[in-house]
Amino acid sequence: MIVIQGVLISALFWQRARRRKAETQLRKSEEKFSKAFRHGPLAITIVSMGEGRYVDVNETFESQTGWKRNDVIGRTPTEIGLWTDPDQRTAFMKQLLSTGSVRDLEVRYRRKDGQIRTSLGSSEMIEVHGEPCALSVIADITERKQAEEAISGFSRKLIEAQESERTRIARELHDDINQRLAMVAVSLRMITAKLSHSEVEPKRDIEATCERVSGLERDIQALSHRLHSSKLEYLGLEVAARGFCREMSERQNIKIGLQCDDVPADLSSDVALCLFRVLQEALHNALKYSGVKEFEVSLTGVSHAIELRVHDSGAGFDPKRTSNGHGLGLTSMRERLKLVGGECSIDSEPGQGTTVSARVPLMDETSTTGAAA
Repeated sequence: MIVIQGVLISALFWQRARRRKAETQLRKSEEKFSKAFRHGPLAITIVSMGEGRYVDVNETFESQTGWKRNDVIGRTPTEIGLWTDPDQRTAFMKQLLSTGSVRDLEVRYRRKDGQIRTSLGSSEMIEVHGEPCALSVIADITERKQAEEAISGFSRKLIEAQESERTRIARELHDDINQRLAMVAVSLRMITAKLSHSEVEPKRDIEATCERVSGLERDIQALSHRLHSSKLEYLGLEVAARGFCREMSERQNIKIGLQCDDVPADLSSDVALCLFRVLQEALHNALKYSGVKEFEVSLTGVSHAIELRVHDSGAGFDPKRTSNGHGLGLTSMRERLKLVGGECSIDSEPGQGTTVSARVPLMDETSTTGAAA
């Protein structure tokens, strides 16, 4: 019995020592978490899921929002007017409850002094003293958003200036230079008519020159249409796309299969121009680098969006390495699409062909908030 009692006492002391060690480790862990929570570079909040009230906030939250910790504990974000869009907060809470987490949510919030800022945050469901809470980590991205808007505004102005210059040059080519070439051709034919029947060789030379001038006229007219499409302006994207594909097929002796489905007739001018330029760029790149003579193009209206697809079965390339000449064209396409809220994807591998896909969302009545691309 004495031995048994000794063993039990030893086990009791060992268990107590383990518990004390675990408590010490837990206390150290809590101290580390508390230190990281209080002084972290990002704003951190803990909000109860039941009533939506703040349980705790850190120092970065205080500096970002202007609200002191003692002012917000026990209150809700709605009560202090933090969220500029209460409906977004409601949707956020629903998603957090249903999925347990929310990632990279962009939110406009109001500081205590009334200043509107932009944040990017992620949240996770945790338990605090047995109560479900939302642990949120938030970064202020206001300066980054302002820089992006400034760059976007510069890109928009640059593209608008480019389009204006394209239009000016196209009109000058069509209305001036092309007309002057036509007059040269007429003058050459008048000279031919004045020659006698015995002057066969000069007649033949002048007629050959007339043919070259006429070919030059056609090339200038095609260049004028590529710079500024009157069909796009007056007849819409589908007609302009068909005309461009037909002209390019005839001029380059290639085959372009075009399929158009449910293209909105009232498509906004900026979206139509953007997709037309992307079509031009994608086909020119495909012709230049693919090494094939057959191409597939589709233009499709889908639910709340319009999609463009240009495919070839040619040489292909690595989209991550665009030093082979694709880089500037792909950058131009992406910049144009960004201005109308669209996106561009490239599916290509060496020897496996290339597919360029562009998608532009359509707002109410197919209007967009972007500027002309």
